[in-house]
Amino acid sequence: MKIFITTISLLLSFLGTNVESPNYNINSLYQTTDKELQKNLNNDIIGLWVNEQGDRTRSITKCKISYKGNGFVVRMWGACLPQDCDWGENVANELEKGTNKFELYWDQEFAESAITYEIIDGKLEMTHNRHYKDNSGRPDTTLIEYFIKE
Repeated sequence: MKIFITTISLLLSFLGTNVESPNYNINSLYQTTDKELQKNLNNDIIGLWVNEQGDRTRSITKCKISYKGNGFVVRMWGACLPQDCDWGENVANELEKGTNKFELYWDQEFAESAITYEIIDGKLEMTHNRHYKDNSGRPDTTLIEYFIKE
């Protein structure tokens, strides 16, 4: 009986002891790294894309797509004078492995845009569906433009 009580006492004392490494993180067992996630995405999309119409465009002039977290970060610029207007950044998360197509929603106060980004024959095709909400009477538009990687 004395051995049994001693064994129970030892087990109870071990239960309160932290035997984990100080660098141990249980979440690291279940998370993939950024490099692993990036391998699953289509790297052909990443880069700086410029409108193939150059200075003649009255729409989006360039688009920068980078990788962060588990998706793409998109920054766009539109044709403005004296310099292009920065649309800011938007993020496309939870993309399918090897995807070459995704969609983002942009709200610019005067208009809302749903833009589809797709790689076709080495070019970035943007299908831009715009709805004006500024009471200007302008009709909704759809514009397809092509961008080349710089």
